[in-house]
Amino acid sequence: MSMTYQDALDECDRVGAKNASDAALMASFCRGSIQILVGAASPKLVWEGAMKQGLTSRELAQLANKDPNAVHELMW
Repeated sequence: MSMTYQDALDECDRVGAKNASDAALMASFCRGSIQILVGAASPKLVWEGAMKQGLTSRELAQLANKDPNAVHELMW
C-alpha cells in the first residue's frame, strides 16, 4: 500500500523532519510553505502530483522558487 498525504504528515510529525522519509518531508513542506511560495494551491494535491511525477522534496522546493505555475500544474 502506498503512503497517503496524511500518512506522510503523521510520519513527519512523529519522527521529525530530520528523520522523516523524503515523502514525509515533502508533505510537511507542502503543508507549511507551498502556499506562501506559489499562492493558492492545495498542499495535498501538490504533494500527490509531485509524488506521481517522482519529484524529491528538494526538486519541489526548487520548482516552487523557480516556476510557481509548474507547481500549480502538479495539481492536475
